[in-house]
Amino acid sequence: MKTDTDGDADPGDVHGLTQGELYTVLRTAITDALLDVLGTVFLLAIALLFVVTGVHGLLVGPSRTGVVVGTVFVALGAAIAAVALDYVPPFSE
Repeated sequence: MKTDTDGDADPGDVHGLTQGELYTVLRTAITDALLDVLGTVFLLAIALLFVVTGVHGLLVGPSRTGVVVGTVFVALGAAIAAVALDYVPPFSE
């Protein structure tokens, strides 16, 4: 059975990458993944803040303005959470 490597080659060279290039690719990929996770957590925290503020406005302010503002805040928080979790496309696209 023939393999892609001939035994003498470095396993990092299978795809034509040197060790330095492989390290750079992996470091960049890990950095991007961590930044994506932090961005998602940050967006979810902002969404939670909007939802809590909206619910507070709905419960505390029985006036028409409180209900409207509370509903807008809850809807905006839900929209931000949906974008953060990739349920809808980002606003920038």
